[in-house]
Amino acid sequence: MIEILQIVGGFAIGYLIATFSESFLHAVVGHASPRARALWHRHPKLFHFMIQSYYRHNFIHHEATFKENFYEMFTCEKHQQELDASIPGWHRDRIKRELYGLTISLKCYFSFNVILIPTLLLIYFYLGPWMAVGFAPWLLLKPLWTLTIHKLLHHDLDTAREMAPWGVKWLVGTGYYRWMMRNHFMHHNEQSTNFNLIPGGDYLWFKARWATAEEKAEMARLNMYKPEIASAFLREQGTA
Repeated sequence: MIEILQIVGGFAIGYLIATFSESFLHAVVGHASPRARALWHRHPKLFHFMIQSYYRHNFIHHEATFKENFYEMFTCEKHQQELDASIPGWHRDRIKRELYGLTISLKCYFSFNVILIPTLLLIYFYLGPWMAVGFAPWLLLKPLWTLTIHKLLHHDLDTAREMAPWGVKWLVGTGYYRWMMRNHFMHHNEQSTNFNLIPGGDYLWFKARWATAEEKAEMARLNMYKPEIASAFLREQGTA
């Protein structure tokens, strides 16, 4: 019985570390401050990975795509052609493979777990192997959110269900999935907040915010709420 409690405790600790590290790393790397970027560029060999990550996420995913519509990556064919032409040749193939920032390659596995891996070792040596067993699944689960789910959030629910791998089809349209859609929509509107897909971390360091009335109406129009809730928000805005 004690082993089961230790496994559950390890899983709970893993959840807390996973949600916080997701929010924190998303903010300080994917949306790095000008001061941080200046430091990186003074030492480009040392910070090469961070420079690349910022470019792929902040510029490609947030600034260069989804400019007018949360569900539309490019406004037209010319938009895509111009973006492709602007991407350095050595980087272009990877950006296309990662769907212009919608997913990640397996190369990112260790970077996504840069906090979790040493934490797992500390738990193993100081709290014991059963706690480590409970913690360990988060090394797989945390990258999977970005690898499989992020790209679905930028599509309407019907398209997302068609695209979803069989193991996550059940998730699309659930209350939790709609929460991820809304949180990510708000993040695109204000890139200094709402970093999480795994809930909780944003609140731990005060990076969460509530949706505005205008955002609620737009998210209702985009089917990010259950129908009965969406109808209420649309009536409030006079758009039902």
